[in-house]
Formats: sequence, C-alpha cells, structure tokens
Amino acid sequence: MAMALFVYDAEQYIGTLSLDAPADAGITFSPDFFVTSNPNLSVKSVWASSLKHFQLVTAMVLANMLSRTLARRKTNPERDVRRSLVLHLIEEGQHACGLEASEVEALCDNSFNYIQRLLCHPTVNTAVNAMAAELEQQATLSRERILYFLIPLSRL
Repeated sequence: MAMALFVYDAEQYIGTLSLDAPADAGITFSPDFFVTSNPNLSVKSVWASSLKHFQLVTAMVLANMLSRTLARRKTNPERDVRRSLVLHLIEEGQHACGLEASEVEALCDNSFNYIQRLLCHPTVNTAVNAMAAELEQQATLSRERILYFLIPLSRL
C-alpha cells in the first residue's frame, strides 16, 4: 500500500506500517489523507479531490492484493478474488464520486495493470521484498524507513 502511494505521487500521506496493529490499522496515514472538503470550493474541485482520493484507495487495495499474490505465491490473484475487490470498489466509487460501474472497472483495470507491471520490475520487486523483510524483523516501519526503501523507485 505504501508503494502504491509512492508511485502515485502521494508519499506525503505515508505514515507507518505495523504488524502489531489491529488488522484494519496496519498502515497509518498522515492527517492530510483524511482532510474533508472545504465547503467554499467549487463542486468540480471537490469532485476532482474525491476522485483522486478514490484512485489512491483503489491503487492501495490492488497493490496490497497483488503484492501478496505475486510476491508470496508467485502467481496472479484468482479471478474471483479480483472480481470481489472490484465489486466493492464499484460500490465505493459510486458512493464517493458518483462513478458508473464501467468507469470504476476501467480505473481498476488501469491500476491493476500498472501495479502488476511495477511489481514485476526487478528494482521494484527488490525494494518491496526488502521492505517486507525488514517489516517482518522489526514489526514496525517508520515513514522515514519506508521512504528509504521506496526512494530508489523514483529513478525508474
């Protein structure tokens, strides 16, 4: 998930990673990630901000699934697992941004393909595996330590 934020130019939202945290709190985000919309902004600006946030969430969910299946199982995710995630993302995209199912599916396909290509790249694979290994040893990684592993990706 941190890798997705980094490659989508949203590293400012990365907080910490922790294996000791409850299941739904393994990654923390900076407070800016949760900023609500300013009521003085135009509807277009609010929608664009909501769309960007939804794209980041989509990328993080897909990166989490892909990194687990590609890195650990050395295979692509099963079709039903991917479809289940997409169905949940369709619901979220409709709620958060008013997107149609076909728009969410296209966004998911683009993100899935991009992240899959990234994770198959040797430099990205090495960085993600090194970060995962250190996370297993330390149980928690600070923002600075996460960025230490991800900064080399900016040269790709």
